[in-house]
Amino acid sequence: MLKDQIKKAIEEEGPLTEDEILELFQIHKKQKKIFREVLKDMVKEGELYFTKKEKYILMEDAHLFRGELQGSGRDFCYFIPDDPTKPDVFIHASKLNGAIHKDVVLIKIKRNAQGNKSPEGEVVRIIERNKRTTGVLEISGQFGFVVLDDKNYGFDVHIKKANLNGGKNKDRVVLRIDHIPEKKNLSPDGTILEIIGKEGDPGVDITAIARQFDLPDEFPKKIRDIAENIPQEVRNKDRGSRTDLRDLYTITIDGETAKDFDDAISLEKEKDQYILSVHIADVAHYVKKNSALDKEAQRRGNSVYLLNRVIPMLPVELSNGICSLNPGEERLTLTVRMWINDRGKVVDHKFYESVILSNKRLIYKDVSNFLEGKGDPFKEEELKEMLQLCEELQKILREKRSRRGSLDFDFPEPVIEFDEKGRPVDIHPGDRRIGEEIIEEFMLVTNETVGKNFGFMEYPFMYRIHEEPDGEKIEEFRRTVTNFGYRIKGQGTFTKDFQRLLKELEGKAEKPLISKLLLRSMQKARYSEVPDLHFGLGTMFYCHFTAPIRRYSDLFIHRIVKDFIHHRPSTNNEGAFLDHIRRIAKECSQKERQAELAEREAMDMKMAEYMEDKIGEIYPGIISSLTNFGIFVQLPNTVEGLL
Repeated sequence: MLKDQIKKAIEEEGPLTEDEILELFQIHKKQKKIFREVLKDMVKEGELYFTKKEKYILMEDAHLFRGELQGSGRDFCYFIPDDPTKPDVFIHASKLNGAIHKDVVLIKIKRNAQGNKSPEGEVVRIIERNKRTTGVLEISGQFGFVVLDDKNYGFDVHIKKANLNGGKNKDRVVLRIDHIPEKKNLSPDGTILEIIGKEGDPGVDITAIARQFDLPDEFPKKIRDIAENIPQEVRNKDRGSRTDLRDLYTITIDGETAKDFDDAISLEKEKDQYILSVHIADVAHYVKKNSALDKEAQRRGNSVYLLNRVIPMLPVELSNGICSLNPGEERLTLTVRMWINDRGKVVDHKFYESVILSNKRLIYKDVSNFLEGKGDPFKEEELKEMLQLCEELQKILREKRSRRGSLDFDFPEPVIEFDEKGRPVDIHPGDRRIGEEIIEEFMLVTNETVGKNFGFMEYPFMYRIHEEPDGEKIEEFRRTVTNFGYRIKGQGTFTKDFQRLLKELEGKAEKPLISKLLLRSMQKARYSEVPDLHFGLGTMFYCHFTAPIRRYSDLFIHRIVKDFIHHRPSTNNEGAFLDHIRRIAKECSQKERQAELAEREAMDMKMAEYMEDKIGEIYPGIISSLTNFGIFVQLPNTVEGLL
C-alpha cells in the first residue's frame, strides 16, 4: 500500500519535506493533489507527524501519541490512546493547551508511570474538536446559556441572542461550541443547532443521549428506499444450491421482548456424540459488500440499546423482517454444525450456506421454568426432549470452559421497567437462568469453532481478543484481596488462579466488590486482525460470528466464511486485506466503546430519575467499589450511589 511505502521511505531516509517525498516517488503533476491528501490523512490518523520545520516524521520517532481526551471537569483530563495496548495518561489542566473533553489530540509523555500512578503528559496539538454536544437551555435576559448534559466538559456554554435560533427556556438542545476562551473563568460561546424538545417531555432525554454520542437514530432516505424494496420472502433464486435444512427441528430462544432473531439452534445426539447446529441469519446475502446498506451499517458499527429504545444497525425490514429467524418462515442462514463429544470437545465441524424453517420461538423464562421443574408450558415431546438435551450439553460445555480456567463474572444485569410515558417505575436485578445459559454456551462454542478454523489455517480474519491484564494492576488487586483475607496462589497471571478466587467468593458479602475490582484490573476486549489470547475465556482463537443483525464485526466475518465455503479467496492481495481488516477492527472497537458509554449514560440517567423521589429513605447496601474520592454503594435493586 502507498501509505506503507511512504512510512518505509521516511524510516530509511529520515524526516522529509512534502517536495522531497513527491520527488522521491516521482509523482506527476496530475497526481500531486491526491498524494498530498494521502499525506494529510496520514497526519490526521496519527501515522505521521508534521513538524514546525515542515517535515514529515514517523509518529514513534516524534515520541507522540494520538487519542481522545476524557474530561473530569476543569481540573484535569485523561488521555485515552488510539493504541489499546498503551496506558491512559493523566493531563493536568495547565498542560491541556486549549484542548477540552472529547478532543482528538496528540500528546507527549512528561513523566512515566510511577507505582500505581498513571503517566503524565501534555497536549501538543488538537487534531479534531468534537464541537457538537447537548444540554438544557436557560434564558437570561437577552442571552442564554446551556447547562451541558456531559459534566466532563466542566463548563456551561454562553449563547448570544443571534445564536439562539428559536430556542426557549428549558428546551433540550443540540449545540455547537464555537469558541474556547483562554481565560478559564469565561464560558465558551456556542450556537443552537437543533431543538430536541422541552425538558421533561417523554423520550426527549433518550434522544438527547443519542445526539450527545452522535448516534444516527434515523436512516437516510436513500437507505429507507432500498430497505423498503427488499423482498420479505425467500425466493427460489435465493435458495440456489444452499443446504436445505427446513426439515431439521429448529428453535429460537430469546428474551420476551426480542424482535430480531439472528440465531436458531438444532440439537441431536448419536450414541455419546452431540450434533449441534447453530443457524445464524445470512445478513451478508442481503447486505452486499460496499453497497449503500453496507456503508451505512459500517458507519453505525452496531445496534445501540438505550433501554426502551433501540438504534439499529440495519433497517427494520432487515433486522425484524427478512433476516429475522421468525417461526414458520423460511430464512437464509449460515449454519455451523459441530460434532461434540461427552467432554465438550468439538471433534468435527462444517459450515453451510443453508435455508431453515424455525419450528418454535421460545422465551428464556418458559425454557428455564420447564428445565427447573417450575412449570410445563410445552406440549410437544420432541421439543421437551431437545430442551433436556440442550441442558445436558450446556453443562458439559460449561464444565469444559471451567477446566481451562474461563472466568464467569456473574453480575446481575439491572432491569428497568417503564410506564407509557417512558418514566421508570421499577428497577430490579435481571435473572440469568438455565435458558440464558444454554444460548450463551452454544454461541460461545460457535464463535470459538469459527475462530479456530481460520486461526489454524492462518487465513486473513478478524478476531476478538482480550489481552492479559497489566502486571501492576494485578499486583494492586492482589494486595487488595489480601486485606480481605484472600490469597491468589499463583505468582503469574493465570485465569485458573482468578477462577479459584471467584469460586471461593460464592455466597460471601464481599463478592460484588472483589469481582468488580478484578474486572477493572482486566484489559478491554477488542477486535484485531492478529489472533491472540482471549484471557477471560481462556482460549487462543475467538471471534464474533453469531450476531450479524446487530454487530458489523459479525457481518464482516460472514463474508469471509462465505468465501471459504465457496472455495474462493477473499482477496488477491493479502497484505492490503490485512490492512483493511485492521481498519475495520479498529472502527468496530471504537463504535462498541461509544455504544457502551451511551448505554451506561442512559442507564445512569434513568436510575437517578427513579431514585429522585426516594431521597431521605434508608436502604441496606454493599460497597461495590472504592475510589480516592469516596466509595460506591450498591442497593439491592442494583442502583449505585456515591458516599
